[in-house]
Amino acid sequence: MMAALLAVASGFVLIGGWVWSERRDRLTRAFFLLCLAFAWFLAPLPRWPSDASGALYDAIYTAVGLYLPALFIHFFALFPESGQPRGRLRSATTIAYGVSTGLFGASFLIMLAQPLFAAPAAAAQSLIQGMAGLWFACGLLAALFLFSRSYRRARSTDARRRLRVALAGTMLGALPFAALVAMRNLFPGVAAPGERTAVILTLLVPASFAWATAVHRVFEFKVALRAGVAMVALAALGAVVYFTGEWLGAAWRQDLGSGVAGGALAFVALTAAVAGPASRWLRSIGERFVPDEAAATERLDADPAARRGAPGQLVEVACRVLCDAFHLDGCVALELVRGGMLRPAGRTGATTAPPPDTDFTASLPEGGGLVSLEELRLRAPDRRALERSGVAWLLPVGGTPRHCLMLGRRLGGSWFGVEDQRELRRFAGHLEVLLENARLRAEASTHGDRDRELSKAGAIQARLLPRRVPVFRSLDCAAAALSSEAVGGDYYDFVRSPGRIVHLAVGDAAGKGIPAALMGTWVHAGFRDRARRGAAPGELLTALNHDLVALNQPQAFVALLCARVDVPDAALTFANAGLTPPLLRRRDGRFEELSQSGVLLGVSPRARYEDVRVELDAGDVIVLYSDGLTEARRGEEEFGPDGVRRVLEAHARQGAAEILKALLAGVQGFTDQPLDDVTVVVLKQLTPPDRPRPHARQEELKFQTECAEDAR
Repeated sequence: MMAALLAVASGFVLIGGWVWSERRDRLTRAFFLLCLAFAWFLAPLPRWPSDASGALYDAIYTAVGLYLPALFIHFFALFPESGQPRGRLRSATTIAYGVSTGLFGASFLIMLAQPLFAAPAAAAQSLIQGMAGLWFACGLLAALFLFSRSYRRARSTDARRRLRVALAGTMLGALPFAALVAMRNLFPGVAAPGERTAVILTLLVPASFAWATAVHRVFEFKVALRAGVAMVALAALGAVVYFTGEWLGAAWRQDLGSGVAGGALAFVALTAAVAGPASRWLRSIGERFVPDEAAATERLDADPAARRGAPGQLVEVACRVLCDAFHLDGCVALELVRGGMLRPAGRTGATTAPPPDTDFTASLPEGGGLVSLEELRLRAPDRRALERSGVAWLLPVGGTPRHCLMLGRRLGGSWFGVEDQRELRRFAGHLEVLLENARLRAEASTHGDRDRELSKAGAIQARLLPRRVPVFRSLDCAAAALSSEAVGGDYYDFVRSPGRIVHLAVGDAAGKGIPAALMGTWVHAGFRDRARRGAAPGELLTALNHDLVALNQPQAFVALLCARVDVPDAALTFANAGLTPPLLRRRDGRFEELSQSGVLLGVSPRARYEDVRVELDAGDVIVLYSDGLTEARRGEEEFGPDGVRRVLEAHARQGAAEILKALLAGVQGFTDQPLDDVTVVVLKQLTPPDRPRPHARQEELKFQTECAEDAR
C-alpha cells in the first residue's frame, strides 16, 4: 500500500515538473501546484523526531488537503485554455479558495487552542474534519464537472476523441478516491470497503493522461521521451564510470574507501558531459531514438501547391500545415486590405472568420510573432467576436502584416513551448516570402498585358473628351479632367447647337478604374444623343436615369450635372443629379452655391430633375466640378468649397484658363495624398448680356448656402 501511494505521488511530481519546465503560464502553474499538492497528500507520512516538527508537518498536510479541491477547481476552470477565468468560472475559483482558507483558518485556530481546551478542541476538530471531507468530495466533483464541461465544449470530434481517455481516466480514478476521503473524514473509525482499490485507481488519472499523450497526442510527449532517453544514456555512462572508478580505487588507492572513488569520478564525468560538448551528443541520441516529424516550415516547402500556387492557395496550405503540425482545431487566414478591413483568405477546421468590422490590427505586436488572445488589448465586443470564432492565438505574417493567421484552440495543450514559438515565427517569415514570390509571379504574368490594355483604354477615353472648348466673345470657357488611374469615372462634354447654344455635362461615375470608365462612356453616348435633339437638362437627366435603372446593374450610380448655356442671353439653365453643387462668384465678390439637386442617376426609377435658370452678368464666374476637388485632404483637413472660394477670390479678374490652372495648382499644392479623379469646368461671362430688360420686376432666385457635402 505504501509503495502504491509513493508511486502515485512520484508520478504526479514527474508529470507536473515536466509540464512546468515546458511552459510557465497560468494553466501549467495551477497544474504544477495541483500535482505537488496531490503528491504531498498521497505520500506516506514521515516519522518526525520532535513534536514541533510533527505539528508543523501536520499543519502543512492539513493545508494541502484543504486547498487541494480549490486547486482542482482552479485547474479545470482554466483547462484547456491558459487565460484568466472570467464570469462564473472566476467566481467559482474565488469561492473555492475562500472555502479552503476559511476551513484552514478554523483548523489552525483549533490546533493552537488544543493544549488549553483539549475536549472542546477535539470536538471542534472532529467537526472541521468532517466538513473538510465533504469539501474535498464536493471540490473534486465540481472539478470533474468543469472537466466534462470542457469536453462538451470541444469544437471538433477530433478534440473530443483526444480528450475522451483523459476524461474517463480522471472520472474513474478521482470519484472513488473522493468518496473514500469523504467517508474517512465523516466516519474516522469505520473501515471503508475497497480502500486499497480506490487508492490504486487514482493511478488511472496520470495513466489516462499518459495514454492520451502517447496515443492521441493530447500533449507533445516527444520532449519528455527524448529527456528519458538522455537520462538512460547518462545513467549508463555514470554506471560505467562508477565501476571504472571503483576498480581503479581497489587496484591503486585502497585507502580511499569503498564507493568514494567511483562516485566522485562519476559525478565529475556526468557534470562535464551535461555542461560540456556531450550535450549535443545527448540531444542527438534522443532524436535518434524518438525521431521528430518534419517542422511546419519544411512541410510547407514540401507541398507542391505552396511552391507554385497562387496566394489564396498558399494560405490554404499554410492553415492546413499548421493544424497538422501543432494539432489545432482550426485555422483561418485573413488578408488585411485597405482601410484596416479584413477579408478571409483561407480556412481549415472548426475555427471561423470573425466579422469584418472586428478591430484587432492595432493591438498586434510590432515585431511580429505569436500572440495569445489574452495578451491583446481589445475592446470587449472585438474580444467576444474572436472568442465566438474560436480564435485562441494570432500569428501576423511579416513585420507590417498583410495577412494574419488566426489559430484555433490546441487540442489538449493550450500552450506553445519556446521551440514551438520559434518555429511559428520562422514559419510566418517564410510564408511572407512565399506570398511575395506568388504575388510577383502573378504580376509578372499579367502586369504587362494589363498595363498595355489600360493604356489603350485611357487613350480611347481621353479622345472621348472634347479636344477644344467652345469659344465666344462674350463667354470664356475652360475645362480639364485628371484621372488618378489609367482610366477613370470623371467626365465632361460640350455639345454646340444652332443659335450659339451650348449643352454641357460634368459627371462622376461611382468607383474607380475600368467599371467607372465604362459608366462614363455610357453617359457620354446618352448625353450627346439627347443634347443634339435639344432636350432640356432636367428632361435629359430623367431619361438617362430611366435607362440606367433599366440596366439593373447594382452599384452603378452616376453623379451628373447637365446645363444649357444660352450665350446671347448670358443665361445658364441646369439640372443636377447628385454632383457637387456649382459655385458662382458674382462680379461684386458675392458667392452663391447652386445647391438645387436631385438623387444620383440609377438610384430610383421615379426620380425627377428640375431645371434651374441662372442669369450671368459681366465678370461673373461659375465653376462646375466633381467631388475630387473639394475632398482632397491634407491630414484630416479637406480642401473643401472654402478652398475653391479662396482661389476664385484671388484670380477672379483673370481668364477662365488661368482660373482653371490656379484651381488645379491650388489643390495639388494643398494635398499630401494622391488626388482622386478631378474634373473642373470654368465659365466666365466677359460682356454684358444682350437680353432685353423686362418691364415687370422679376423675382430673384434664392440660392441656399449649405455645404456641398450636405447637399449631396
